[in-house]
Amino acid sequence: MKIFITILFSLLLVGCPKNEEGGFTTLSKGNLFGNGAEGFKKENIVISSKKEWKFFLSKFDTTNKVSKTFENAIDFSEEMIVICLDKVRSSGGFSVEIIEVIKEASTTLIKVKFKSPKPMDMVNSVIIQPYHIVKINKKNKKIKFLEL
Repeated sequence: MKIFITILFSLLLVGCPKNEEGGFTTLSKGNLFGNGAEGFKKENIVISSKKEWKFFLSKFDTTNKVSKTFENAIDFSEEMIVICLDKVRSSGGFSVEIIEVIKEASTTLIKVKFKSPKPMDMVNSVIIQPYHIVKINKKNKKIKFLEL
C-alpha cells in the first residue's frame, strides 16, 4: 500500500494542475492509512525550507521510499509548502481540503474545509488520517488558517 501511495505522489506531482484562483498548487491529497504511526495529530504545517520538507517526508512516508521527484519538487527560494492534517479517524468518509489562499495586507489566510460523513452514510471500516499538501508562493507575511 505504501508503494502505491508513493507512486500516486509521483503521478500527482507530474500531472498537478495549477489552481490560479485559489492561489496554490496541490501536490497531494488523500489519506494516511493505519493507526497514526507517523505521529501526526490534527495540525496545520508550514514548511519553508528543504531541510524541513525532507524531515516531514521522512515522517510522512515511514518506509522512506519517497521519489526524488517529489522530494525536490519545490523551489524554496520562491515557494513554500502548506500541509493540513486531520486527526486519525476510525472510518472512511472524512476529508480535508485547502480551498483558498487569500493575500491580505499583513497576513495570508488559508481556508481549510473539513468534511465528515452524515449519520446515515455508508462508510468503510478503516483507520485513516486525511491530509492535503499544497505549495504556494513564498510570503513574508504571517499565515493564518480558517477552518470551515
